[in-house]
Amino acid sequence: MSERWTLPEMLTLAARGLGKIDAAGLRGASLVSTDELTAMAGALAAFGLVPIPPGAPVPDRLIITHQGDRA
Repeated sequence: MSERWTLPEMLTLAARGLGKIDAAGLRGASLVSTDELTAMAGALAAFGLVPIPPGAPVPDRLIITHQGDRA
């Protein structure tokens, strides 16, 4: 990624990646670009999914619903 996306740009890229997977299953997953994959991760984070680092335990809450929920 060479430049920062706007929220609509990120969501469009994420939706295009999701569309590939939805249309072609595992084959579609192999067609998702790194930008689409990065945008998908950004969209999940924007919608409140908590990232879990490798080897870390699963937190009690996987979705952040309010700014004060992140600790």
